[in-house]
Amino acid sequence: MTKKKRNHNPNLIKEKHSYSFEEISEKLNVHIRTVQIWHKHGLNVIDEAKKPYLVYGVELKQFLKAKQQSQKHPLKTGEFFCTKCRCARKSRPENLTFEITRKKLGKTSKQALISGICEICSQPLLLFSSDRKVRELEMKGMLSAECKTTLYGNGDSSCNTDIERY
Repeated sequence: MTKKKRNHNPNLIKEKHSYSFEEISEKLNVHIRTVQIWHKHGLNVIDEAKKPYLVYGVELKQFLKAKQQSQKHPLKTGEFFCTKCRCARKSRPENLTFEITRKKLGKTSKQALISGICEICSQPLLLFSSDRKVRELEMKGMLSAECKTTLYGNGDSSCNTDIERY
């Protein structure tokens, strides 16, 4: 069973309201136990002595935004996020390839897929980027422009029927 990663929308929470754990779980569509775990991990309540626990909307929004920010992994130029190592890694230079797709990014750029293999764990890596970024990486010498040739069929069957069977 894989762990499902969720991003909770802090915009559903009103800052001037206070919420019980049950209301939070209904609003964000999570289990009440999840909210209790958040409390153990630093979600501040109004009064620890009184139950049910109440949380200010401002505190909850700040907690959710900080939680989302801690899950981000900023990447430097030439780095990928390795899902197996769970951190930023570089690819083996001989395995770096790119493909510029026909999809547009904005008015002038096109989507580019940069792929490689993690130098530590050999996990396949993929980075969505733009053709402008690919040109920058080529200028820095991190990517080499290769002439990609594609074979197109001529319509003839590849089966050789002239061979006699014994």
